[in-house]
Amino acid sequence: MLFKNLKYIFSILVSVYLFQRIGQQIYLNFSELKILKNYLGQLIIIILLFFPIFYLLTLKLIFLIKNIKSVKFFTSLKATLIAYNYNLFLPAKSGDFFRHKYLDLKISFKNFFKINIVEKLISFFVLFCFVFLSYLLSNLDISKIVDLSKLYILFIFFLILIGNLYFIKKFINKENYLKSKFLNLLGFDILIWSLQFFQLFLIINILGIKIDIFEIIFIFGTSIIVGLIPISIGGFGVRDYVIFFFFTNMNIEANMFLILILFNVRYLLPVLIGLIFSIKSFQNEK
Repeated sequence: MLFKNLKYIFSILVSVYLFQRIGQQIYLNFSELKILKNYLGQLIIIILLFFPIFYLLTLKLIFLIKNIKSVKFFTSLKATLIAYNYNLFLPAKSGDFFRHKYLDLKISFKNFFKINIVEKLISFFVLFCFVFLSYLLSNLDISKIVDLSKLYILFIFFLILIGNLYFIKKFINKENYLKSKFLNLLGFDILIWSLQFFQLFLIINILGIKIDIFEIIFIFGTSIIVGLIPISIGGFGVRDYVIFFFFTNMNIEANMFLILILFNVRYLLPVLIGLIFSIKSFQNEK
């Protein structure tokens, strides 16, 4: 228990420290948010995109556990939204493991853990492929930033992809019925990540930043991947610092304050709905 508390405190300190580092180097001006009213149409589209994203996440969960239990759409949606709230405070999207509690599954948490790991590994594989392909198709030369040769960077990419596939195969072999689900789960994640990157594209377009779609996917995709490292609260601070690092070192002219505000709003807006489900579920438990 003491170790968990210390780990949680450490995560909070990391998030606070990185936000503080960013805050020292960018100009915070909430009055600049007024310019967003000129792009109300695109902002509405960004918000509306949450509906297909969570619709697909809900269907994916139903499909994932179909062999174990037939779950109604609303039950799956509730579990997805509540887990999203947990993810705000827990590292590496580990809040998704709490879906077991709200799905009333007749299997142990250990077995659900294995199924959930496969889902997360496939999602990570798709995200990493997006980032990798964007790096290959863009004109980015991050070797000047991280002081590594392009060949070495490509080697690291391939190593991570191969390692990811190895672990997917390892866990799928333990749950044979998941083999038939692999391509479908892959399809779900391709659609979900595509919609999320489209949200980011609209944000960049609203702010008038001169970078193409491949650079958007690489920078923000990398920030999401690094944010999965369990050293901060829900990845906050870490993701933001990675974005700040790339924009600063690549000399991209942008209002970092507005970028980080809109980037994090993507995480916080669904919480408003998820909070309603969480409170209602807590009241029912009492």
